[in-house]
Amino acid sequence: MSSGSEIGFGSSVTLRAILATVILGSGLVLYLKYGFNNEAFYLSVIIAVVYLLSLTYLLFNPLFNNYPRLFKITQITFDLILASLVVYITGGSKSPFVFLYALIIIFSSIIYSRRGSLITAAISGILYVLIIIYKFQYENSLDISGLIIKDKNFLGENYILETYFNLTGFLMVAILSGYLSDRYIVAGKELGESRKSLGILRNLHENILQSLTSGVITLNKQGGVISINKRGYEILGLNGKLGSNLDGINQIFPGINVEDLTNAEKDHILYHRPDGRNLTLGFSSSVLRDAEGEYQGHVIIFKDVTEIMELENRLRSSEKMALLGQLSAGLAHEIRNPLSAMSGVIEVLSEEITPSEENNRLVAVASQEVERLNFLVEDFLVLTSPIQTVSTFVDIDNVINESVESFLRSKNGDSVEIEINNDKGIYVMADSYRLKQAFWNLLQNSMEAMPNGGKVQIESHMNGDEIMVKFSDNGCGIDEKIINKIFDPFFTTKKVGTGLGLAIVQKVIEGYNGKLNVISSLNNGTTFVISFPNTEQSVKDNSPLI
Repeated sequence: MSSGSEIGFGSSVTLRAILATVILGSGLVLYLKYGFNNEAFYLSVIIAVVYLLSLTYLLFNPLFNNYPRLFKITQITFDLILASLVVYITGGSKSPFVFLYALIIIFSSIIYSRRGSLITAAISGILYVLIIIYKFQYENSLDISGLIIKDKNFLGENYILETYFNLTGFLMVAILSGYLSDRYIVAGKELGESRKSLGILRNLHENILQSLTSGVITLNKQGGVISINKRGYEILGLNGKLGSNLDGINQIFPGINVEDLTNAEKDHILYHRPDGRNLTLGFSSSVLRDAEGEYQGHVIIFKDVTEIMELENRLRSSEKMALLGQLSAGLAHEIRNPLSAMSGVIEVLSEEITPSEENNRLVAVASQEVERLNFLVEDFLVLTSPIQTVSTFVDIDNVINESVESFLRSKNGDSVEIEINNDKGIYVMADSYRLKQAFWNLLQNSMEAMPNGGKVQIESHMNGDEIMVKFSDNGCGIDEKIINKIFDPFFTTKKVGTGLGLAIVQKVIEGYNGKLNVISSLNNGTTFVISFPNTEQSVKDNSPLI
């Protein structure tokens, strides 16, 4: 009663003891029932020997682990001896336990494949024939009345046939089990190679998915999320893992269903990340099918195209502004000439007309309107003309302080408190006049947002690779419905104004490689955040400063 090579040492010993208990134990009970006490006694002794051998195997476990071949040979040898004793005791050729040889042959084929099973079959046949000959020579009969028929003609035709068929059975079992064992070994190797190839393909698949710069989501038939690659988690701002198929796509994209994502007419969506950032995601989808072509779900591929969309919008805006600049340059020239003439005429008339309160008021109004038109033309030219590239650096603290001082002087800003908190020694590559113009417009916007007075906080500091400048007020704030329009030329919510102020600010800041963002909500004030590239290294290289 041996065990297979695929079975662990402890398991093989346990299996051996269990088989001996079940097979020999049931035989022992039957022999006792029919009064064959001698046979029952010998079977009980053999069962005890099996237990003793099993205990020995366990005690010498380290030895057998070091010499597994010795263990297998020892185990099969003892199995053959014990099986032969059982067959001899229970009647030789008439024994109901002859099948034990077949079991040992099968186990041997598992351990040693076809060659081992044939050798074991040959040994089993030899032992079986020796038992028959021995019983004939020394007993000359089989005296197991009741269960086995008596027969004095031991070498008669029936015994020869029984012996022949048993030996043939041993051989057939050896051939068949050896063949199956060989096939099992071959199949195991093929399965191992298949598993290895599958593992390689799985790793390749995972590496490809994880190395993509785009996010990939796979959906099942019901729209449940099967998987998201690493880049997908990063783009979407999701932490941890999703709960397999339990998460629908609308849990990731609220308000968006599978039909929206698989609609061929749509190619981008707006996505609100958990951290509050708004992204524009470009995406495409395809049907997920199995090897038989059956529909299994969808594959969604997406990427963050927010910056690309912004660049495209800026490019379109730049193209429009370039065309507008060409038109405005000629238009401004044609407007300024009449304005200059009107200004001169007003000055002459102011000297010729009879001085009176009404005449003086009318002259002042005319002069103010001419001046306002001149400012409007100048702002329009700034907005439509390209920002000239400069190679000089300006101290941001000086520019802010001068802008505030000039603003307070000209606007009589007693009702507005301005607090400045700047880091010293910060420089940006820009034109100081244009920066003052931009900061002036931001201060003007803050003052208009606080008609009853308020506080403006200005700060500048280094932030890694960027220089940050913030203008914050506690005014009326900006409605989120129009916040995306405030930088559009001529857009204004005020009764008086051209709507060019913030558009000029954006034009100037971006003209010097900066970025302008706004954070605001109704009744909670507004913060304009300006970021410039960090030019500290250029300053250390003794670049010219202003």
